[in-house]
Amino acid sequence: MRKPRLHTILFVVLMTILCLPMVQQMSHVFKLKQLDGFTAPVEPVKLSWESFRNQSYQQYVQQYLQQNFGFRNSYIRTYNQFIYTCFHQTTNDNIVIGKQDELYLKQYTDVYTGQTIRNHYGTEDSARAAMRQNVKETLRIIDTLKQFGTDIIVVLAPSKPLIYPEYLPYNIQKGHHPFSIQEEYARFYEQAGVEHINFVPIFRDLKKTAPYPVYTRYGTHWAHSTIPFVADTILQKIASVKGYPMPHIVYADSNLTTHYRNSDKEVESQLNLLFPLRHEQIPMPIFTLTGNGNSRKPNLLVVGDSYYTQLENTDFTKAFGQVDYWKYNETAYSSQPERCGKISHLKRYETITEADVILVIFTDMHAYSYFFGFLNTVEQALKDGPDFNEIDREEVIQDIITRIKASPEWYEEVKKQAKKKKIDLDQCLRNNAEWVFEQEHK
Repeated sequence: MRKPRLHTILFVVLMTILCLPMVQQMSHVFKLKQLDGFTAPVEPVKLSWESFRNQSYQQYVQQYLQQNFGFRNSYIRTYNQFIYTCFHQTTNDNIVIGKQDELYLKQYTDVYTGQTIRNHYGTEDSARAAMRQNVKETLRIIDTLKQFGTDIIVVLAPSKPLIYPEYLPYNIQKGHHPFSIQEEYARFYEQAGVEHINFVPIFRDLKKTAPYPVYTRYGTHWAHSTIPFVADTILQKIASVKGYPMPHIVYADSNLTTHYRNSDKEVESQLNLLFPLRHEQIPMPIFTLTGNGNSRKPNLLVVGDSYYTQLENTDFTKAFGQVDYWKYNETAYSSQPERCGKISHLKRYETITEADVILVIFTDMHAYSYFFGFLNTVEQALKDGPDFNEIDREEVIQDIITRIKASPEWYEEVKKQAKKKKIDLDQCLRNNAEWVFEQEHK
């Protein structure tokens, strides 16, 4: 009697193991931690004789199941943990594992080895020629904005490979390209008189004396412990440019902890491991403003990459009146709801001309997309004028729709597009008009 009972138990256990992923997929009984990063959802394919015959439906089902089967996240984390622990490797092609478990992002190591320069400029001479032209355009916009009392200050943020090259893998160290686009821009700015802060040499010096790393082992942005120093440096630069005092940053508490903020462990998160890596104690400093001798708080517009986000929700912003953040010159964040959203849809003229200081922050990785196209944005905003708003936008879109209908070839192409996408013709007309509007108002 024991054998049948044992067989029954084994059968039940086996069927449970086999069926549990399907049950999880359908009901999500167990709440699993989401994977870090982005996976593009599979475009649905409608079942039809044609899609079945050309196998597009079968491919869709296969890809959908691969992305949505039960316990997928746990399986991926387990596999990632295995290859990281046993082989010191990762499945994420954008992560470089350095010495002593130092983590880097490949976009930054590509700049370090000169790959980015070669991809975007070809040669150093071509890069320098483009940079000279960019600085020339910057000077022109600076002169234009002077009439509104607006000053531009460029912040050249450091990158981890430039500050901690000694932990890079040997092959990347060996392939180091001596041409530094940030150092070149700093030199051109110095010659042209463009107000700027080059944090690369500053952080190299700070690294020698700071009691804690200026970049955490598992992060790719400047460590949170450096934010008071960064904030104070920027404030005093603004004071120097504007000619009136700005407050200083004062430490209140170093606040040592092993509980890292997202920015201090962001690359670790992208490993998608089963267990967290070992965290050493680092400061999460608490700081305040002091000594503001200026009764008027300047308005600040920040145009930059993610290096600004660590300053965004700190006392740094209390030194200013209105603060607007145009992330990558695409999306606007502000305390005023009407100033939030897609930049091309906002009253850009007001934000730009009302700013006393425009802070442009970028790292070497983003130097090739100079100012994120902000110089063109300023030109277009000044061209549109202060009265340009969403009502004008709708009028322009309607004019574009009229232009489409007036062009037989263009209108016929939109009809084909609507039929192919299986959407209403009016909607397709509007989609095309909005796309044209965005291109004309970049």
